[in-house]
Amino acid sequence: MCVLLCEDQEVFRIGMREVLEAEPDIAVVAETSHLNDALEVVGGMRGQVVVVVRQGLVAGTALPLLRTLCQRNAAVLVLAEPGTVPEPELVQILQAGVRGYLPRRSDAQRLVDGVRALARHEAALDPTATSRLVQYLTAPHERPAPASRALDRLTDRQREVAELVAQGMSNEEIARRLFLSLATVKSHLTASMRRLDVRTRTQLAILVNRDHSPAA
Repeated sequence: MCVLLCEDQEVFRIGMREVLEAEPDIAVVAETSHLNDALEVVGGMRGQVVVVVRQGLVAGTALPLLRTLCQRNAAVLVLAEPGTVPEPELVQILQAGVRGYLPRRSDAQRLVDGVRALARHEAALDPTATSRLVQYLTAPHERPAPASRALDRLTDRQREVAELVAQGMSNEEIARRLFLSLATVKSHLTASMRRLDVRTRTQLAILVNRDHSPAA
């Protein structure tokens, strides 16, 4: 079976390639760092290909690309960091046609089994995520109202970091305020900007202030 890796962090990409290519029935035929590149590669291939993609590359504005990818004879396995994907976003990912959803730090055999399941036209869903999803869908009275503010798409910690950026704090100041490492602050900031589809700290600050304005 053919596999395409869509992962923007080289260390993870190399690790996944070594795990998958150690299997006699799996061949990693291409690697990309962005979903639009994966879409282009799949478009030029014949037969089914399993695309393993990091969840951070398929959220928000990339969802239409993900939907198109699933329509092009590609079975998509999304790898996500535990607890970082809210249920509504998980629903959107599955509605786009994704049949595989596992933690990004799954052990090697679990990754291999997931790829093989998708190649057999089966599903490969993490039991924890499935349980969360069932609870969310079967308890509509507990479901939060549709998000009307951009910051509702962030985790609590991501929102804290974004709000401090809007106050003009540097990464170092934010790290001291929240008792976090500088690397963790940068990670939350990068994730927040990607999820809100902004490219600069200024754009992020404007969006935060707009959310907090009385007219928002």
